Amino acid sequence: MLPAGLAVFTISNLFSMPVLPDVRRESGSALPDNSMPLRCRAEIFSVQMVHALNVPKRIGSIHFLRILIMKKSSKNFNYIPGVEAPTPVPAHDVGIMLAETSSYIQASEARTRYKVSGKGFTVAVLDTGLRTTHVDFAGKVVAQVNFTKDNGGNPNDATDGNGHGTNVGGIIVANALNIGIAPGANIIPVKVLPNRHGGSFDDIYKGLKWVFDNRATYNISVVNLSLGNNINEKSDTPYETHPVKQVIRDLNHAGVAVVIAAGNGYFEHNSEPGMSFPGIIRECISVGAVYDAVEGPFHYKFGASARSSTAGQITPFSQRLPKEISGDCFTDIFAPGAPITSSGATGDRDFSTQHGTSQAAPVTAGVICLMQELYRNIFRALPDSSDFPAFPSIEMLSTWLQNGGIPIFDGDNEDDNVKHTNAWYHAVNAYQALRQVRKYFVRAMAFDDEEKQP
Repeated sequence: MLPAGLAVFTISNLFSMPVLPDVRRESGSALPDNSMPLRCRAEIFSVQMVHALNVPKRIGSIHFLRILIMKKSSKNFNYIPGVEAPTPVPAHDVGIMLAETSSYIQASEARTRYKVSGKGFTVAVLDTGLRTTHVDFAGKVVAQVNFTKDNGGNPNDATDGNGHGTNVGGIIVANALNIGIAPGANIIPVKVLPNRHGGSFDDIYKGLKWVFDNRATYNISVVNLSLGNNINEKSDTPYETHPVKQVIRDLNHAGVAVVIAAGNGYFEHNSEPGMSFPGIIRECISVGAVYDAVEGPFHYKFGASARSSTAGQITPFSQRLPKEISGDCFTDIFAPGAPITSSGATGDRDFSTQHGTSQAAPVTAGVICLMQELYRNIFRALPDSSDFPAFPSIEMLSTWLQNGGIPIFDGDNEDDNVKHTNAWYHAVNAYQALRQVRKYFVRAMAFDDEEKQP
């Protein structure tokens, strides 16, 4: 349990964003309409769900449900409202949304040029679990652990009855029907969020502590947390003694990258710069969301709306915090997060789609895994490696992500209903991030002229 007297804030449904099929339906039905095109379907609100295929009974509106959740959580500061499930996608409707993401960040080119796939590394995903039998994860699940009461409370059964964790995990490591960013990597689902209703920071802490204690056994190099509370922070100072921050700091010092979604509450917080907790923690790599193609419009359930979108445009729901405001606590990187199609939890060959910083975080986690593999490969090839650390620090990884990122300006071409920070950020580019890793070793190895190529 968390230490007595510790003020623990609640996590709201920021993990992935429900999408309205049309702005005219914002005050109408929020139920999925299977007759509509894939990208226009409404997301299913998991608090009302038994499993991802069930159409929930409507109880007023999502805003009403959130009011009920907040009232409940005010009496239990360790309560985390439920995560939203993804929209199940029939196989014949699957488009190229994950392929679009991979293309935008040049993931395939990066893997081919630098001969990396994440092989030999493991990503721990703290979420609603994983459909471990899905063909996308065949031979990849090296362990699983459950800290919830789901699945009979079996600590060794992280089966995902929601779908969120399966979608997130597929973005990182899928290697069959979908191809993730690091398809050679292994995965450990750490179930800290139940299928329905809410979880707790207590379970998240336990999950992170389990990762820390078992990192060497499974060679865990990256942790993904597509979750957070509904607070909009500009600093992590209020959480200095929070056990979650402390264990993330321990993982940071151990060289394990903790990647966390920045939050989806930008519109709800009146376009005020900031990030949710634990994404605000300076020792993590925080990730905001951008679109990866010309598509849309998208109208989100809690009010954010993009009338159109272009590649590299920040999504209207994504929380963001420029370095100029906060110094050590800022949004490290942005990545594609809307819409993303990935593995589905309703069948072993199923797909699902979601929008959110929940999807941007695993894109970044996959890129980091590729960076770590390239670093290891070059380090081992050095005739004298004494001048270099055996493994890159989190600060090094963050710097390479930013230096290799695509500059994006918040306030140039957005066609949405939020105010903008008029600040520069970076969107992840896998090819250039790996090139930054390689450049780090230039002074110790005789590279060819390829380094001069763009």
